[in-house]
Amino acid sequence: MFAKINHIAIASDNYAANARFYMALFGMKASNNQRPARAMPVGDGQIGLNNIPRREGRRSGLDHFGFEVESMQLTLERIAKFDPSLQWVKRPSVRPNAAVSAHDLDLIVYDLAERNSGKAQDIFAENGWDQPRYINHIALRCRNPERSAEFYSQVFELEASKKDGIWRVSDGRVSLILLQWSMDNFIGHDPMPPQLDHFGFKVESIEAVKREMDELIGYNPRFVTRPLGYGEEGQARMSLFKQCPVGEFHLTDLEGVYIDVSEH
Repeated sequence: MFAKINHIAIASDNYAANARFYMALFGMKASNNQRPARAMPVGDGQIGLNNIPRREGRRSGLDHFGFEVESMQLTLERIAKFDPSLQWVKRPSVRPNAAVSAHDLDLIVYDLAERNSGKAQDIFAENGWDQPRYINHIALRCRNPERSAEFYSQVFELEASKKDGIWRVSDGRVSLILLQWSMDNFIGHDPMPPQLDHFGFKVESIEAVKREMDELIGYNPRFVTRPLGYGEEGQARMSLFKQCPVGEFHLTDLEGVYIDVSEH
């Protein structure tokens, strides 16, 4: 496999509590070598979910995602060949788990790390276990989903497919769901640009997840998530969220990031 999706980043003022939420509800694990002043990454065995402190001038919520690739040089060559206007920059030296940041056709940012570079730290160096609840898709809002599917399949060798009018590309475990972006999507609520929309977990039982959500709030009232679907605007946002064909149960994390859940 030339590339696999290896992380998602969430910016939050309450990044440590948000990480604990994913550990408590979805069984994600924290690193044995944490960097307490920087971020709190947790993982599901493949995906590192990096909860990062929100810096000045930055918005909270889904920030970016990332790939681990077999060859950095070949990846950058493929990006330039696909579209010379696509740009990339080296990451700061204090970000050990990704060497490069780049953007796709819709200016959605992703990171690149080279496999076996020896630079991975914390949860990114410890991945490799199986667990019953794991991230299985990330949804992107794209202006031209077919063209985006071509980009991700040609550059990263992800397998592209189309079902019920929706394009997706997959590394064999995690799929990018490429949803259509249109201003018409935002009739009745606030418009958003093309961006990361949400991500989702595959679980052994949706009913168990619902039951455990209630139990967690009993243990810790900080684990109350955001209400969904209330009022006309809330219903419009929920209708847009449900355009993803994968999710069966919908919720948010503590920061308000959309999550959906489907069963094995």
